[in-house]
Amino acid sequence: MNFQQLRSVREAQRRGFNLTEVAQALHTSQPGVSRQIR
Repeated sequence: MNFQQLRSVREAQRRGFNLTEVAQALHTSQPGVSRQIR
């Protein structure tokens, strides 16, 4: 697991696993966040 994946998981937990909000917070796409969390 790399730093970006850890950041995505942490943000997902903080935002109740709302991946759209996570993607906005990390300035990336929602599909990209989904792939990183898997």
